[in-house]
Amino acid sequence: MENKGTILSYRPDIRVVDATIRDGGLVNDFRFTDEFVKNLYQANIKAGVDYMEFGYKASKDIFDEKDFGPWKFCNEEDIRRIVGDNDSDMKIAVMADVGRTDFRRDIIDKSDSVIDLIRIATYINTIPAAIEMIEYCHDKGYETTINIMAISNDNDADIDEALELFGQSPVDGIYIVDSYG
Repeated sequence: MENKGTILSYRPDIRVVDATIRDGGLVNDFRFTDEFVKNLYQANIKAGVDYMEFGYKASKDIFDEKDFGPWKFCNEEDIRRIVGDNDSDMKIAVMADVGRTDFRRDIIDKSDSVIDLIRIATYINTIPAAIEMIEYCHDKGYETTINIMAISNDNDADIDEALELFGQSPVDGIYIVDSYG
């Protein structure tokens, strides 16, 4: 993507993602009231947020639904209960962790979903599986991004190779969020 400004100027190519529900869900096991999620959704629309991330597409074979609220799994009907058909300019995102998502079962065709973006999270050692998920989601019609986690633990050669592999994939964006680095 061509840069359209400097770090000190307006950058129309930068997108804002609100991850309040997904990130906050790590603290409260994704047990937010519908009222809270609806209010956040409306506030994000009014604020001009580009993407709202609702939570995870976590595998129900790994995580027990009784132990978590709906945003751990982001079932289509739960998201639609909040956004309807999402008649707004804001896009809907979910996160899918490599190895913790049954993506072939739980990620449906984009034409049947209100979700726009699948944010795939991976470690360096699971990149082949991440690329498989990127390709699958891309083929289903979704925007995709990749998040390389704990990158401060990786060596430069592995990072360079990872970026090269992702650069050859259909992923729409690559970003680094190193919670522990």
